[in-house]
Amino acid sequence: MNENELQKLAVAFEKYNIKIEYNGLMITKINRQPAQLNAGTYMLDQMVELICRFMQNQIIKDIWKM
Repeated sequence: MNENELQKLAVAFEKYNIKIEYNGLMITKINRQPAQLNAGTYMLDQMVELICRFMQNQIIKDIWKM
């Protein structure tokens, strides 16, 4: 991925209330949760799947805390 693709990805995820914070190609937070993902090492579709898995794990963690 490049920075332009990462920016488009962040905008797309905002539609689903998922906020992606990044610095250059490094994703630093997903919905205020710390993350260290180098988007430059993934293709766009791979990054979408990875972010979805990250969110899935967060949701499962939150449910078990209830």
